[in-house]
Amino acid sequence: MALPRGWNLFFAAKANPNVSVLKIYRMAGAVAECASAGEMLACRRAGFKSENIVLSGPVKTERELALVKRYGVRMVHAETMDELAALDKLGRRVNVALRVNMDVHMAPQKAGRVMTGGKDKFGFSPAEAARLLAGRQAFRNVIFCGFHMYMGTQIKTPAAWIRGAETFLRHMASISRAHDFWPIYVNFGGGLGIPYKEGDREFDLKKFAVGLKRLAAEAARDGHLSQATFQIEPGRWLMGPCGAYVMTVQGVKEMRGTSFALTDGGIHHALFPFRISREFPAELVRGKNGKPVPQILGGPLCTTLDQSDLPVRLPPLRAGDVIAIRNSGAYGFGTGMHYFLSHPLPAEILKDGARYFLIRKASPSAHLFQHQVHLSLGK
Repeated sequence: MALPRGWNLFFAAKANPNVSVLKIYRMAGAVAECASAGEMLACRRAGFKSENIVLSGPVKTERELALVKRYGVRMVHAETMDELAALDKLGRRVNVALRVNMDVHMAPQKAGRVMTGGKDKFGFSPAEAARLLAGRQAFRNVIFCGFHMYMGTQIKTPAAWIRGAETFLRHMASISRAHDFWPIYVNFGGGLGIPYKEGDREFDLKKFAVGLKRLAAEAARDGHLSQATFQIEPGRWLMGPCGAYVMTVQGVKEMRGTSFALTDGGIHHALFPFRISREFPAELVRGKNGKPVPQILGGPLCTTLDQSDLPVRLPPLRAGDVIAIRNSGAYGFGTGMHYFLSHPLPAEILKDGARYFLIRKASPSAHLFQHQVHLSLGK
């Protein structure tokens, strides 16, 4: 991705927090955007230094705060007054960007999940952010550095992303001027879409680069933004097309005119290919080819949640066939309901060039009892 000067690429660890995957992005020079203490620890194990880790998320518990205090981070994206108060009491200086929940509305066909405006739990309203900047001298250890915003997931067109970012930038410039604030950090979040169903277009990077260049020029013309660096953190766009979820067909059936392929895979392994209303591309890995027909995938869990929200198009399937669901590299294993009905967990395999690496062992049953105990807690 061609970014203007002064722009940085972050990797949203939530997309795939496997340590082996994180190491690849660390070696590529990305900064890790984490949303929990667990992700922070995974990134540290992958070799990320504190200055290359930022902390996001609507809730920071004592676990997250303890890691910030012990190791430090590049930036914390703050979302509540309670969080700011807790950060101020840590006993060390902490760089903070305020997550601002702009009232930016995007057409449903342009994005998957819109995460601005309305009554969502994220961030501060622009008015709250302005009040915080006006009273920022009351904080001893919180260093206000700038702003963060996340418009939504799966934004399909550069024009939609750029329009939202322009609105955000102009509002933040206005707030900054009003309170004599000079931001050095502006994070636009990610949300770049990837194609799922047949006919979907790739996110146009050339048009995106043109839009980012225009954004950068607009920021440079505004005195209060001239010192800022800009960040973008596309997790799904970087990771989604890299992975496939492979499962075996255990049986097939017809129910009231609908074809079902019953598989050993399901929401206990990966939530997204089953419950997210997108037509994930499917591929027959082993089996007899034929004319593709729509089929619902049904996993082994005793709930109607464990079947694909939309059909996949594959040749008529038989027991023993192996299928792969593409675009599963992001939000795969980490989204699974791993303990529901006590089924085995899958292995994860990394392909790097011509070489293959096992990066997570399969777990037939051992994971189920790893933390189960029977300890007396007294009366």
